[in-house]
Amino acid sequence: MTANGNSGIFAFSEEKLSPSIYVYSFPELQLKNELKGGAQLDYTSLALSHGGPYLGSCSSLPDHIITVWNWENAEPLCSQPQAGQDVVSLAFNPMNWLQLCSLGTASLTSQAPSSQNVTLHVFAQAKLHQSTRARLTPSAICWTATSKLYVGCAEGFLLLVDPESHSVSVLFNPTSTSPLNGYCINVYKHIKHQSVVHLQIKGSQINIAQTWKLERPVTTVMSIT
Repeated sequence: MTANGNSGIFAFSEEKLSPSIYVYSFPELQLKNELKGGAQLDYTSLALSHGGPYLGSCSSLPDHIITVWNWENAEPLCSQPQAGQDVVSLAFNPMNWLQLCSLGTASLTSQAPSSQNVTLHVFAQAKLHQSTRARLTPSAICWTATSKLYVGCAEGFLLLVDPESHSVSVLFNPTSTSPLNGYCINVYKHIKHQSVVHLQIKGSQINIAQTWKLERPVTTVMSIT
């Protein structure tokens, strides 16, 4: 299931063979459209764009297809088979619907959809390992106002990824006391599958504002610039 509070639209998929995606308006609960043909067995993730009638979906095995739809006319704009067997989350760039990020347990993929194809830029485990000297498991993502990506990891790391330059910066390392440089943000971050920590980052100072204990892993984070 996915929702967009600005437009009052939400969408969800069925649990059946050849499932459909249903798009509704809220609070009227009016069916806007039914999207068919994007999966054989199931969907692993859905995402609505912040601007325009666009929806991203990722199917499960055997095809693992990422599809970008125009939900107003139920038309698939583009698709990419075998785009990621471990995709657990999709997120449109709120500043640019032409950028769609998919999060997997071993990779981070930035999609640039068009009517002809989908260009992929993959940040795999090797890239993350090179930047952090640690094997990381991405668990949550969110776009920044400058079209970069915050990536929370199960091991407690907070990363900043630039899809254009393919660079990965470590904003927070739970095993180090080194200060951060050049960031002034509030960010909700997942640490060790057990809690969510509200970090207030101002220049080189880090303040843990609040901690929430959880019973399951975090799948979504949000930043406030």
